[in-house]
Amino acid sequence: MTRPALTIAYSVLADGLSRIVLPPARPNTEILVVVQGAGGSDPVRDDVRVLRLDSTGVSVSRNEAIFQAAGEVLLFGEEDATFISAGIDEVLDTFADNPRLAVLLGRAQDETGTPRKRYPAFREPATMWNSARVGTIELAVRPELIRKSGVTFDESFGAGTENYLGDEYIFVADANRARLKCEYFPITFSQHPAESSGTRFGTDADARARARVFTRVFGWFAPVMRLALWARNPARFGSIGRGIRFVTGVFPQ
Repeated sequence: MTRPALTIAYSVLADGLSRIVLPPARPNTEILVVVQGAGGSDPVRDDVRVLRLDSTGVSVSRNEAIFQAAGEVLLFGEEDATFISAGIDEVLDTFADNPRLAVLLGRAQDETGTPRKRYPAFREPATMWNSARVGTIELAVRPELIRKSGVTFDESFGAGTENYLGDEYIFVADANRARLKCEYFPITFSQHPAESSGTRFGTDADARARARVFTRVFGWFAPVMRLALWARNPARFGSIGRGIRFVTGVFPQ
């Protein structure tokens, strides 16, 4: 059997199966749907493979996708996210032109075609110093190199855990530590509706989760990095006391 060029993997809870927007079938492409929990109707299509897990946490699902992906390149899908065919083609060409590339960071847009963030205009290395805002649908990997390196998503972080964010950033940081080639390219290959109320900024739970992400990435140097983030935008934490707790990493039990 010919190895597919691309795997697009969706991590979803069973009750979210109906909200997945599968892309049109593409040549040499497999769709992998990793479902946590019982229930829901599996999508039935010749290019779709469904895996059921008795687990929680999106990072667990993404790790299973890395282990199971047959494609040379792996993209990570989400509920309500769609992919841009021309952007996918560019991602595949970029991996083909860069055989040592293990992790690619790219761009996403909203439903109006507006970039979802301020992205660099030019190709650059993706490191722990510039990748903190990476999202799942902006990430593509070469699973064979990832598997060989032993790098995985930290299952203590990400949706479905107390530390509900930062799993993608930690993954990029760990890939750098494993000396994998990680780069950002100005390629727009995914789309997601603009979020109206998704942020939890201004709560202790959010500040605690973000503080733990910095500790996981920077270790003893984390307070310096947290102080820099707080100084840049103190209002996002809602109060001086919460900002101090974020910087020190000390929260009431």
